[in-house]
Amino acid sequence: MKLAVAREIKSIAAEAGADSWKLIREGKHLIIDFRFAEKTVRQVLAATPSGPRARRNEVAWLRRQVAA
Repeated sequence: MKLAVAREIKSIAAEAGADSWKLIREGKHLIIDFRFAEKTVRQVLAATPSGPRARRNEVAWLRRQVAA
């Protein structure tokens, strides 16, 4: 995994309020488990860095999953 992608995942986790994250599988896409106080959410992310708009969408999706 590229350093820029790792930084992006840390940023997404921080913005969404995740306690931690864990890389499950790496290939063309990354499968990440984001852990929150009440649940764990699995998300598929691109293996290349995303733009700011895509990052906001990923954070918003995570927040919706935690709230559901």
